[in-house]
Amino acid sequence: MTPTPRRPGVLFPVFLVLLIILLTFFCFEAEDFYTFTSSTLETASSVAPLSKESVLSVMDRKPEAFDTEVKYRTFFLTVPGAARVELLADFNRWGKDPIVLRPYKKGYFETSVALTGGEYKYVFLVDGKRVLDPTNTDRRTVNGNEVCIKTVR
Repeated sequence: MTPTPRRPGVLFPVFLVLLIILLTFFCFEAEDFYTFTSSTLETASSVAPLSKESVLSVMDRKPEAFDTEVKYRTFFLTVPGAARVELLADFNRWGKDPIVLRPYKKGYFETSVALTGGEYKYVFLVDGKRVLDPTNTDRRTVNGNEVCIKTVR
């Protein structure tokens, strides 16, 4: 008894068609990518020509030192008769991570926050009402609300 040769099933032609489509798509995408890359490099070379000397001169430069040191900044407010004072700021997601100021005598509230260099926007929440820092004159309007700016250098 001689074995009969098996014919390919339905999946083989489907596989071949998908393979041809995939290769065609890849060829067109690769050509578009090559055109984009070569034209980008040609236009960039006039602005920043790349030569061995220019690359070495950039590598010899020392990197800029950014001030990433953590510094503590004090936020305080004097509000006689207030029961609770919170700090609403962009660094605590405007109160979603609450920072409650510690009360002292005669309505003085204070807290210290660790911040790195940059500009931070903030307001106080005194018994549920937004209050600007009277000691800070650096203010801006953000989304229709006036806020104070604390700059850390």
